[in-house]
Amino acid sequence: MSDATAWDCGGLHFSVSFRAPAGATLRVSGDVDGTRTEMLRFDDFVDAPHYHAPASADAVMFDRDALGEPLEWVVAQLRDHLGTLLTDAGFEGALSRIDTQAVAGCAERVRKEMIDCVPDGYVRVPGVGLQRAAT
Repeated sequence: MSDATAWDCGGLHFSVSFRAPAGATLRVSGDVDGTRTEMLRFDDFVDAPHYHAPASADAVMFDRDALGEPLEWVVAQLRDHLGTLLTDAGFEGALSRIDTQAVAGCAERVRKEMIDCVPDGYVRVPGVGLQRAAT
């Protein structure tokens, strides 16, 4: 795993890294009963993009045909549906400590960091997502 870029926004902690050779990962953590807990994880992988909600749960495989490009879906979830996502993941009790509007304002930073963490040898294909570059 490469070095992670991490920041806090709206009561949540975000960490982005590249996990060679699979792809980019976003980890979202927050305060659960006084302990920083990884709540969500989005794995924008080349071959098998998926997410975990909660982070400790089994992977939910990403259906590109139904949902579009994985990174764009993740950004939209953080920007427009964070409360629902956290509630569905079992973290409804933590919502009172999270500023969902502030997180919505950070959604573009998530996009930028997920793009910037990807090394040479990979490309983002519109409508598809992260792919290995043709050699």
